Amino acid sequence: MIKVIVICGATAVGKTDLSIRIAKDFNGEIINADASQFRKDLNIGTAKISEKEMNGIKHHLFDIIGANESFSIKEYQSIARNVVKDLYEKGKTPIIVGGSGLYIDALINDYDLSGPSNDYIDSEKEYEKYSNEELFSLLKSINSEFAEHTHPNNRKRVIRYIQKAKEGFEFENKKANKHYEALILFLNREREDLYNRINLRTINMLENGWIDEVISLKNNGVDIDLIKEIGYKEIKQYLNNEIDYNELIDLIQRNTRHYAKR
Repeated sequence: MIKVIVICGATAVGKTDLSIRIAKDFNGEIINADASQFRKDLNIGTAKISEKEMNGIKHHLFDIIGANESFSIKEYQSIARNVVKDLYEKGKTPIIVGGSGLYIDALINDYDLSGPSNDYIDSEKEYEKYSNEELFSLLKSINSEFAEHTHPNNRKRVIRYIQKAKEGFEFENKKANKHYEALILFLNREREDLYNRINLRTINMLENGWIDEVISLKNNGVDIDLIKEIGYKEIKQYLNNEIDYNELIDLIQRNTRHYAKR
């Protein structure tokens, strides 16, 4: 069985730095599993690694789709497994890095992704005004068995289960077999430390051109309202004079902290 290393954890926890160090020590190359970083031209706002930060380590599956383009978990599973196979045959260590749990699970486990649609962008947009508690209550009202097998704060899974329940699927308590032998490194920090990192990173990103990035996207015809990544809609509000700069900072910091908590 092919051996892989997985580095996962909340946003701003330090996955990128660790992945470079491990790649250098174990003759590795990095495979992106952060759904936000699949998208072209979403660079500053997704904390996408720069060429300088790569430090000579080859990275895969960055900038593979357009800013508004859809990309299913099934498509990711297929493409990423081809990359893993290619790296293995070259004698390289595949290092999977990201914060998108569904993509990581689909890659390292033998999940059958046939059946209901696995592209949840439309579903996430449909429920974006729901709180976690409201979403979980909705799931319980549709199918209580699905609700028993997830946490109310696991927003992506709750939405996924709502979609499955609406499409008439019943819960199947199947334990997925491992597709690879995976060493999983889950990074964590004390909450105060993580929140301080998020707050500081938000300011640095804005100072390093995030607003200009959003202006460029708009000028190139990208619909900012279709970008679900935190910060882009908030910057659009700022550009429309709906909030001031300090409110922009506070809003992005708060939304990112909530995302990290989930």
